[in-house]
Parts: sequence; structure tokens; C-alpha cells
Amino acid sequence: MKRGLVVLDPAEIPENEWHQRIDRVRERLTADGIEVALVYGDVYRSDDIAYLTNLCIYWNEGLLAIPADGAPALLTKLSPRVHTWMRRTSTLTDLRSGKAFGALVSALLADREPGTLGLVDAGLWPTALIDEVTHAAPGWVVRPLDGLVRQLRLRPSEPEKTLLRQAGAVLAEAAFTGNVSDVEQIVRDAGFTDVLVRPTATSVEITGQYRNNWLRVARDESLAADLEKAVDAVGDGVKTGSIPGARVVHHVDLSTGGEYVGQPTDRVLSAGEVVVVAIERDGAVAADTVLVTDSGKEVLTS
Repeated sequence: MKRGLVVLDPAEIPENEWHQRIDRVRERLTADGIEVALVYGDVYRSDDIAYLTNLCIYWNEGLLAIPADGAPALLTKLSPRVHTWMRRTSTLTDLRSGKAFGALVSALLADREPGTLGLVDAGLWPTALIDEVTHAAPGWVVRPLDGLVRQLRLRPSEPEKTLLRQAGAVLAEAAFTGNVSDVEQIVRDAGFTDVLVRPTATSVEITGQYRNNWLRVARDESLAADLEKAVDAVGDGVKTGSIPGARVVHHVDLSTGGEYVGQPTDRVLSAGEVVVVAIERDGAVAADTVLVTDSGKEVLTS
């Protein structure tokens, strides 16, 4: 269960940027002939929904419905008593609660002529939920889609980069404390939404979510030189799969540890992408979060 700070502040992310994110999804849906798309999220992996609406699914699960020709709606099994909080902390105005997603989807589609219903990043959905949604949409073509929202998140906007730099400075400070309880307090006091602290024999690895972006840092003197070389290689345009001993994971995949989708394997990263570069050996770990730039790289957690 997430328990950190949730902020909707136009001084951080301008209102027009939220509209642009939804519009970019709609453009893709229109181009692909999809009338309505559903984005799934739960407490473990809800960053696509957060990116589009700033909504934090702190417990349970939800579906964000995005019509190609209308405003998005959240379908959730959470009680309506949380709707007021959700409206205050997100860009959503249409919130629909019920006991089952099938009934919610059926009601959502009731006034529409059958068409194509897209399931965004369908490979990460629970199989039972796919079956439930499919049965709730008779006459509709239910089409699995790729991670089209994840693709939008790969290159943070300029306001997001500012937030990432702020968060990186906090994690860099916390990484040098060496005390798990101190790390937790530093990161939580800075307003992180989520944080995972993993102590090793010689260091502390910190993975944190600040607003809707993720970062990771770890310091180990025995691996410092190797980490520096790996970070330099990313900035120099070396294919990620050929950096000796290094693991490179996009920041958008940190909520799932980079195990399920989108690892940038054996390719050159392009400017604007944010990745975690990590070296792990014999129980020790060193890691930095890195922004790839036109001229090389910017280490966000230095």
C-alpha cells in the first residue's frame, strides 16, 4: 500500500501538459481504429494511470477508460467515499465505483455502437480480468495493445526533469547516511510517494517514486569505478547490452524491478531517456539514475 505524499500542483506540471498526455493517447487510438482504450493499474503498477491523470492508486486496482472522442473515466472497486480525495488530487472528473469491473465496463459501453476496445499493455493484465472485460463487451472486438502509455513516459518532459533532479538530490543525500531508518526519514520527509530501501553488506540501495517518476541509487566504493565506466558508456552511445557487468533499466520500469517489460537490451539509448545503471557483484551494489542528453549524460543522483 502506498502511503506517501500525492501532489497536484500546476507549478510543477502545467495543466496543459496533462491535457496533452491524454490527447497523445487519443491520437494513437484514432490512428489504430480503436474507439475506447482501457489502462489497468493496481498498487504495484499504476504509473501509466498516474502519468495520465496524477491519480495514485494507493490500494486495490482500477481501469482508466479513454475514449478516442471523449473525456477519460476511472472504473474502480474502491468505495465512492474516496471520490472527493481522488478529484482533488487528480485531473479526473468522471469516477465510477462498483463491485465488479465487468458491470462497470458494460455500463461504460452501453451507449456506444460496438467497435474496438483496446487493452493497453495487455500482457501485464490479470488473465481473469481480460476474460471479465471481454465478456462484458459483446459485439466489440477486444484488442490487446502494446505499452503505448509507457512509450510516452520514456522521455520525461522538461517539468518532469526538474522534479527528477530534485528527487535525485534527495536520494544522493540519503545514500550516504548508511542507516536504513535515516534513509527512510530523509526520503519520506522530501515527499516521495513510495520508497524501497534494500540494505546490503556494504551499502544501501534506495528505489523511490517522486511524484510519478522513479529513481534508484546505491553507493559502494568497491564498485564505484565500474559504475562510473558504465554510466560513461551509456552517455557515449554504447549499446546497453554490451556494457560489461552492468544492468540498465528504464526508470518507467522500476515499479516492477525491470523484470517484465521494456528493458533497453542491446541498443543505444537516445537523448531524453532516463535509465538506472547498476553494477551488482558478490552482494554489493552501486547504481545511479542517468538522463541521456544530446552531448552525453547527466547523472541525476550524483
